[in-house]
Amino acid sequence: MRSMASILFVDDEPLTRKLLTQAATIMGHQAITAGNEEEALRLAQEARPDLIVTDVNLNGRRSLQMIQQLRSLPETSNIPIVTLSALNLSEIQSEARASGAVASLEKPIRLQELLEVIGEYAPQK
Repeated sequence: MRSMASILFVDDEPLTRKLLTQAATIMGHQAITAGNEEEALRLAQEARPDLIVTDVNLNGRRSLQMIQQLRSLPETSNIPIVTLSALNLSEIQSEARASGAVASLEKPIRLQELLEVIGEYAPQK
């Protein structure tokens, strides 16, 4: 039987964090949320989630540097990271993958796509 994965959702929009949390919870996963890069870095190191899903633009800044930081830390270097963006997806996908993300999703988020990404990148336990 599959047990829940822990997923860190990083987004500066409270409504988006709430929707992502509800989707993960309905699927039986544990959701952890952060509203900015600093909080995300701290929670990722403390909680060591199975998956990180982050908006590419946090408070007007690109989160790609945060992704690079997560990749450089021993505690978080192997955690899959998926980016979310309402911007030009092909350009963002290239930048995000170069920074260490495994996948990118377009906003508005389609529930089925989110579920597929969680299924693919959050390990079964």
